[in-house]
Amino acid sequence: MTVSSAERLRMRFQLLDIDGSDTLTSADFALFAARVCCVLGVPIDAPKAHALVEGCQRFWEGLALSADHDHDGQITFGEYEAFSHDRSWFAKHGEAYAAAVSAICDLDDDGLIERDHFIGLHSAGGFPLAYTTKLFDDLDGGGAGRVRADAFAAFLHRFYTSDDDLL
Repeated sequence: MTVSSAERLRMRFQLLDIDGSDTLTSADFALFAARVCCVLGVPIDAPKAHALVEGCQRFWEGLALSADHDHDGQITFGEYEAFSHDRSWFAKHGEAYAAAVSAICDLDDDGLIERDHFIGLHSAGGFPLAYTTKLFDDLDGGGAGRVRADAFAAFLHRFYTSDDDLL
């Protein structure tokens, strides 16, 4: 399954729109963090949960600052489409999100994400199962049933900043 840059733009928007309202708001990012913690069994007061909430908040605040052109607290697809996740934006607003998302899946802190935790994360965010399993298999490479957390964080960076087709 190859996802073109244009398809990925729409996919990113839909995946960030956790409540399905066709707009992005701060509530989408808070809901994502809560769902991930629930699905993975991470207590909301755990350090990894705090990091995820903070990473989601930083991501949202960066989006609102850069893409919410009418300052109504919502980002439409049109506003999102006009905005670009360039590398400098992502370094400031997205890296903490990518690090926290990959770290929260590494429940035993061994630097590796097991398949069921990876699938749990993606199901909490509404990712299609076919995409999730293909992505896991590609990142797993050797078929060990685990993905390096740093490799997943690097993938998230590419997902949000690259114009290349992925998968």
